[in-house]
Amino acid sequence: MSARELEDTTPFSGGRLQRPAKARSSAVLHFRQVISRHLLTMSVIAVVTGLGVAHVDDWKRLLSPLIAHPVHYLAMCVAIVAGIAIYQRVRGIPWSAAQVGWVGYLFLISVVEEWAFRVFLPLYLVDDIGARASVLLSSVIFGALHYFTLRWRLTACLLTSLGGLGFSRLLDESGDLALVILVHWIVTFLNTPRPPVGESR
Repeated sequence: MSARELEDTTPFSGGRLQRPAKARSSAVLHFRQVISRHLLTMSVIAVVTGLGVAHVDDWKRLLSPLIAHPVHYLAMCVAIVAGIAIYQRVRGIPWSAAQVGWVGYLFLISVVEEWAFRVFLPLYLVDDIGARASVLLSSVIFGALHYFTLRWRLTACLLTSLGGLGFSRLLDESGDLALVILVHWIVTFLNTPRPPVGESR
């Protein structure tokens, strides 16, 4: 058996979020796997549901604070990046190309997931099951997809669903999608501040 075959059949215990795998080849260990499994899945959902609920006026309303005060949101982004830099310094996480890419990815996935699960999917479902049920179901799907795409533990997925409900509540109260995206970015970074462990191998 070659070294590569041995590594592929080596059990992976999982980290804080990821479920154990019988073989390393079944685990999500690389940044590229996160992109191909998670970002691609969420993007497809965003595009498909977005095309089905093309209410451009509603989208503009959700982005109206950003459109009216772009400098304010730019300043918030700068503050968030500064906070991330301080956090990484305290935690001993060095800046590297992979780390910069990871922080950028977390922002991108926050944008995609908020459009998909806080805007498009609830709008897609609302006529069939009502407003509250559409928000609840969207949040459940949001959490469940992390179980399959990232192989997260069930507890982490349940917390993600609850987080989705929290984001929906914030969007409902503020009407500010850009703010919700930034909050999502912060929470996602604190939850997963580094790329997958296999990225460094």
